[in-house]
Amino acid sequence: MTIFIYEHLTSGALSEEVFSAGLMHEGELMLESICRDLLAYGYKVALMRDSRLPALTIPTDRLTTYPIQNQLQFTETWQQCQQHYDFFLVIAPETDSILFNFVLSLEQQQKRIFNCSSSAIRLCSDKYLCYQHLKKHHITTPKTFTANDWLSEDHSTKAQWIIKPIDGAGCENTYCSDSVDTRQRLSTLPKDKFIVQTYISGENLSLSLFINEGETQLLSVNIQHIKQDQQQLHLGYCEAQRFDMLSREQALSLANQISHCIDGLSGFVGIDIVKTTNAIYVIEVNPRLTSTYAEPAMREKTNPSETLNKQIQALLAK
Repeated sequence: MTIFIYEHLTSGALSEEVFSAGLMHEGELMLESICRDLLAYGYKVALMRDSRLPALTIPTDRLTTYPIQNQLQFTETWQQCQQHYDFFLVIAPETDSILFNFVLSLEQQQKRIFNCSSSAIRLCSDKYLCYQHLKKHHITTPKTFTANDWLSEDHSTKAQWIIKPIDGAGCENTYCSDSVDTRQRLSTLPKDKFIVQTYISGENLSLSLFINEGETQLLSVNIQHIKQDQQQLHLGYCEAQRFDMLSREQALSLANQISHCIDGLSGFVGIDIVKTTNAIYVIEVNPRLTSTYAEPAMREKTNPSETLNKQIQALLAK
């Protein structure tokens, strides 16, 4: 059985653009990790790869690579791969509906996709809609405004706020500032592309999950090491397997609340949270495999794709 893994940054989709070395490295780590983990279970893996990148250092004849040199070749190869393969795992950012569009295309062709449904991706990708949905289901989350709504109100000068893209990934274009600086920055940004959240001071954590038919497997509790340069936030790295920061019971309880209130969450899912003395705030839901998956601690005791392997085996047994 062959699983086609589409990793957007390394796929050749950006073959005619100048890419960010940092983001490309992140994509590379996720891709190589999931490839090695699935190959360890005996599967064949196929992928598209930007020809500017060196070959993956995986010694196996069960890996098929389609080199991509330009946008035309990318489009033609992707169309051919969709026709040729039946099983897909998509790793892509939510930004500009990239993840949504790839998964939707595969759904329309009735392929077997080990991802969240396109409807769940659409909801989680819009951070304002997701905030409203979580609030409706009584899940604790920071008060969130559209940029225009925030600007129309008066706010305490000392209050701290987070500005972030409505469909961003990671900490890209994310800022923390007081009310005066927040108002000033918003005046320079496209109002329909950004949201403003109340800043919550606490432990920046995340949950790595695998969800299959409503059953949630907790893969890891992670510490997110976030740095602030001037007012801009940057995610340095994630420290996996830190169950000392949040018990398995607490983490699974929260994960189940979210999986039960968002239809279509499936496969690898990440939840960003802030833990305070009195509460756990859900910051956002990432409907995809996240960069934490590549952390070495994720595979110290077991293969983190074990739950995916079980899902595939159950599928093949039908």
